[in-house]
Amino acid sequence: MTTINQAEIAAVEATETEGQAVPFTMTATYSPEDNKLRLRSPARLDKALYLRLKEAGFSWAPKQEIFVAPMWTPARADLLIELCGEIGDEDITLVDRAEERAERFDGYRERRADDAAAAISTVKSITDHIPFGQPILVGHHSERRARKEAARIENGMRKAVDLWDTSQYWKRRAAGAVRHAKYKELPAVRHRRIKGLEADKRKQEKRIAEAEDFLTLWKREGLTVEQAKRIANFDYITVQEAGEIHNTSLWSLLTDEKISAENAAKKAIETNANLIQFCTRWLTHIANRIVYERAMLDEQGGDVTEKFNVEIGGRVLIGSEWLVVLRVNKSNGKINSVTTNAKYVRVRGIEEVKDYKAPEAADVQKVKSATKLAPLCNYPGDGFKEMTKAEYDKRHSEGKFIRPVKSTEQHGTHRARFVYSPNDNYRTVQVFITDAKRSDPPAATPTEPVSFERQQEITAPRQVSTATQKTEFDLLRDRLKDGVQVVVAPQLVPTPSVLASRMVVEAEIESGHSVLESSAGTGRILQAIAEVIALDQISVTAIEINFNLAKNLETRFPAVKTICRDFLDHLADNQKFDRILLNPPFADAQDIKHILHAIAMLKSGGRLVAICANGPRQQSQLKPVIESAGGTWEVLPADSFKESGIMVHTALITLEL
Repeated sequence: MTTINQAEIAAVEATETEGQAVPFTMTATYSPEDNKLRLRSPARLDKALYLRLKEAGFSWAPKQEIFVAPMWTPARADLLIELCGEIGDEDITLVDRAEERAERFDGYRERRADDAAAAISTVKSITDHIPFGQPILVGHHSERRARKEAARIENGMRKAVDLWDTSQYWKRRAAGAVRHAKYKELPAVRHRRIKGLEADKRKQEKRIAEAEDFLTLWKREGLTVEQAKRIANFDYITVQEAGEIHNTSLWSLLTDEKISAENAAKKAIETNANLIQFCTRWLTHIANRIVYERAMLDEQGGDVTEKFNVEIGGRVLIGSEWLVVLRVNKSNGKINSVTTNAKYVRVRGIEEVKDYKAPEAADVQKVKSATKLAPLCNYPGDGFKEMTKAEYDKRHSEGKFIRPVKSTEQHGTHRARFVYSPNDNYRTVQVFITDAKRSDPPAATPTEPVSFERQQEITAPRQVSTATQKTEFDLLRDRLKDGVQVVVAPQLVPTPSVLASRMVVEAEIESGHSVLESSAGTGRILQAIAEVIALDQISVTAIEINFNLAKNLETRFPAVKTICRDFLDHLADNQKFDRILLNPPFADAQDIKHILHAIAMLKSGGRLVAICANGPRQQSQLKPVIESAGGTWEVLPADSFKESGIMVHTALITLEL
């Protein structure tokens, strides 16, 4: 039942009089495309009629200025026939209606995009002065200016991003409205819809058949109370007792002798007759929808069964792969799916089939050989459970089963009986039926098992752009994610975003890799990793000496194992990693110690990508080690860390063991 909003009632009462006759003509329509009923009224409804529509499940669509019911039901159809005299066909298609919505959404998007551009222009002049996301370093010369500018720009940036997100939301809504309408018209989707309607049709037919059977039982002459109770025990019917608010089952009334068998039969006959009438209306409606959907499907060329006679051994094109048909599955004489030699999902709906190739004689024989059941054998053996056929049959069906036994050097493939054995920790144990004919397994044969080749459809390679273009709103969002932190970290120099992305590309991280970020800081490198591959697809460990920064990393990256410790105290033989990325502290040549320590933690075949200062000590102590191991030493531009507020000569190290 639809809940009536008191504000809606008040709005109707303000201008209308309850029970007033409707002095205008309304029109009702039905669309088989979306199975919805619609009511158009040229004037406002009175309160009584408005409440009737609300209770029936109709909702007011203000943009279209119509009442819409989410689906057809007999009660809703009767109400519209009462109001309008007839229900006509909807002349606006689903795609047309979706395009109208898309136009409205485009208008919303343009207005929000203009607002976002205006908001960003007010803060753009000052956002470049502070590396937003870099911690405010307590005691650093930039602390006072950074705090002041961060307070000024954060609200403006957040407003611009929110407005941009809203404009993108309406853009997606516009595209999605049309895409969804066109998706519902695809032949495969229409075919699946027909399957659902046919299932609904069978359900209503079953309900009608059951009601007719109960009618036959209730109409028997000379029905006794005991007979009526037995029927009522299965035909669950509730009635309202005199003076009672709640409903009581017919069986309870008969048991308590509150109703006679004759009166119970009358009530049951009336209830079942109404149920048959109700289900018949549903059945007629569903049958008409099936006729409509099949007609539309035929207009679109039908499915593959209309063009080809799909047979075992033939090949069907599903997606971009030709698969062998191992079995044809039918329902009501029509093919609804095929069992194939697919690697994972073997049973595929017939609507998924794009094309078909008829089988050759060799293919048919090959399928028959592959799908032929192995012989069921009965023979004794070590550890087998011996029992009679009666004992085996007495077992519950869930505790016994037949399973294949793979071929060995002693015997070929066959099937055998198995049971769960409580005496063997509920392991499955093979059974020997002592009073049944013994049947030994076939001899071992050197023949290879039958296999089928899955042929890939040759199609033009899809062009995938490797470049990820970020808008200025995306950059603002990245800065807002980092936020402004207040920590005491005198040696912290956050990795610039562009350089962090470059390091991740050089690392070539793949699914399943173990990854170490040994000086995680504010998480710039971790964020760059997350933009390339989902963190739950790899095993990432982050080490950060500062407690506050480590806690921040735990919050932002829950999939990452964060360790608050000096990296140089982390044991090298504790764990080896496939990939190691680090931007270590530069003061007092600590970068040399950090990188050498990281190399000791690298797996054979692993890759290390690091940044270090390009100074005399690094040139003399670290560079020879890297180059002797086959690594590269790339001198970076002097302004590489300008985003982080310093100018320092650095180098990018790449090493693969």
